[in-house]
Amino acid sequence: MGPKQHTSRSPTFSARAESKTLPALTSYLLSLIAIKQSNLCVSADVHTTSALFRLAEEVGDSICVLKTHVDIIDDFSDRTIKGIQEIANRKYFLIFEDRKFGDIG
Repeated sequence: MGPKQHTSRSPTFSARAESKTLPALTSYLLSLIAIKQSNLCVSADVHTTSALFRLAEEVGDSICVLKTHVDIIDDFSDRTIKGIQEIANRKYFLIFEDRKFGDIG
């Protein structure tokens, strides 16, 4: 007989997502984690829109969050925004913008 399985005292991500006291974004993220069985976030340190799209297409099914850095994308435009939003909607992940130079005065 093997070792006893440890039972977690924490509610599952699905159960936590259903809490009426959580903000909608938090509930959505917890639902994504439960559905994808992953809490993976990928940091997109790329310098072109096409590289961002390629990365998002490649990892989108496996991640919950894509962290972008638009101030290092050389050809950033409305096309970048619309394209990454379309990929995120299709592959079910959130976009988190992390301004690389926002805190430099």
